Amino acid sequence: MVVTGYDDRQGCGYVLSTGPDAADAAPGSQAVSHEGVIVLATPELAATLRDALAHRPTALLSWSGPRVPLTLEDRVLLAWLRYDIGGVLTVENAPDA
Repeated sequence: MVVTGYDDRQGCGYVLSTGPDAADAAPGSQAVSHEGVIVLATPELAATLRDALAHRPTALLSWSGPRVPLTLEDRVLLAWLRYDIGGVLTVENAPDA
């Protein structure tokens, strides 16, 4: 999966790559690992994701919840980006709902 977006809070664009799509990650991407799974993200998003995993390890699955444990599984990451971070512009190879 490849997600691109814009985080208004950080004032910057982001790219997150997972699974087989991580082989073509954006230049300068940083690895974030959790429970044996590795994703690649642009530096600001990587820092935000590391902070969330360490201090606020939950994600909304929809606007009205529920909150679930934050993992690096595609479906959960995409929900976290949409409902906790915001600014999702494009999603390639999205997981099935």
